[in-house]
Amino acid sequence: MNDNEKLAREVKGWRAKGGFTAESAAKVLGIPKRTFEGIEQGRGFPYPVLLRVAMESKTLSLQAMLEDCPPVEQRQRKTQREI
Repeated sequence: MNDNEKLAREVKGWRAKGGFTAESAAKVLGIPKRTFEGIEQGRGFPYPVLLRVAMESKTLSLQAMLEDCPPVEQRQRKTQREI
């Protein structure tokens, strides 16, 4: 397996774990959708280390946001009480 294929696997795994579409994953990482799709297809990326850092950073940021956000049931109950 070459470096581009390895990166493609990592990116696909990250996207699957996060439940992202290709479009939303590209948006989260700040790259064009076509570039993201090319990475997943094994065409590589000139800055693989930065891409890995960005994926890790975004994963940690999303986890922190989810931890700070109350579960949907709590938000729904609160909304119903306000009505």
